[in-house]
Amino acid sequence: MSDVAISFPVKITKPKDEDEPYVVYFPDFDEYLYAESFSDSFVQAQEFLKEHLLDDDLPEPSEVLPFAKEGQFTSFVTVPKALVD
Repeated sequence: MSDVAISFPVKITKPKDEDEPYVVYFPDFDEYLYAESFSDSFVQAQEFLKEHLLDDDLPEPSEVLPFAKEGQFTSFVTVPKALVD
């Protein structure tokens, strides 16, 4: 794991109805987040990682992106470790 930054894969699912939230899934944590927009999905994901960087039992990040179906997007979300110091 890098001493400078940490990256985890996420899967973002676009809502079928515009009244529903975007769903952000962290497979390494088995956690779901909800966001108002695609860009907010990344903000929420970065906030989640910043909060969890303080945990002693942080999982080892996967190096492979999860499979994405139609209407889904996968990416790595990276947070500089300096943000939590």
